[in-house]
Amino acid sequence: MLDELKLPKTLARRLEKVAAIAHVNPETIIKTALKDRLDYMEWKENAIAEGQADLDAGRTVTTEHLRASINTQRANRAKRKKAA
Repeated sequence: MLDELKLPKTLARRLEKVAAIAHVNPETIIKTALKDRLDYMEWKENAIAEGQADLDAGRTVTTEHLRASINTQRANRAKRKKAA
């Protein structure tokens, strides 16, 4: 496992500056940033896989169908607004 991480000097300076402002140690910032980024990347890859599975299974909506659905929703919302 990675025990050491070499950062470019400019990034290390930014890290030190932010750590000083936030009153936390740089390691905490690195761990949090790395966890957040990994969480995002895992979420993104899962979302892409789910989307691809939908495409493969034929679960798609045409633009025409989507526009019709939006227009119906708008009309229903307008009716409710008038009735209120």
